Amino acid sequence: MAKEVGLECEIFDKAQIQEHKMGGLLAVSKGSANAPHFIILRYRGGASSDKGMALVGKGITFDTGGISLKPGASMDEMKGDMGGAAAVLGAMQAIARIKPAINVTALVPTCDNMPSGSSYVPGDIVRFSNGKTIEIVNTDAEGRLILADALAFAEHEGLSPILDLATLTGAMVIALGHSMSGIFSNDEQLTQDIITAVRPPVKNTGQCPWTKSMENISAATSPTSSRLAVEVLVQ
Repeated sequence: MAKEVGLECEIFDKAQIQEHKMGGLLAVSKGSANAPHFIILRYRGGASSDKGMALVGKGITFDTGGISLKPGASMDEMKGDMGGAAAVLGAMQAIARIKPAINVTALVPTCDNMPSGSSYVPGDIVRFSNGKTIEIVNTDAEGRLILADALAFAEHEGLSPILDLATLTGAMVIALGHSMSGIFSNDEQLTQDIITAVRPPVKNTGQCPWTKSMENISAATSPTSSRLAVEVLVQ
């Protein structure tokens, strides 16, 4: 796809992921026979001095829940846990064809979340490239771990704003129902621009509260379980 539309493409293998200290992606992928990858696509249509924005997409290609195994019902739907990644890759393909005068970098951490004798387990401590650590409480909260690696990478690269798309948590279904996507954002103007652009009948989009407490989350946090929904984080 990148070659077809003229995007720059770089794909980190497991060794490069280790070099970049992407602890979340390494942890989540431990139980799988398939190696993790970190996909970077770059579109350069703007000024060379502008680092541009980042699109980050969750790419869990199949989510069993890991050691914290999901119930069997609807397990077949978990092949869709790469919805955020698919949206980001599709957006980059469209951007490359439209050719706007901007710079955009897509970041897609991707792997399976599988149970095995080598899986990460509750109680494990994971360290990310920015030095922050988390304790694993439930291995079915894997999405935020691989996204944390991508967000840290985007921050290190100086990309702004950062838009994160993910099938992250069933709490969004509880809050907004099945027909809406939720947005958490610390940029009110950008949020309104997105809501205006993503208007019905394409998709209903609901803005969720962003509070001061979200900006002061402890470096030692415990991710908990999630169900399937769509969430966009704008930063």
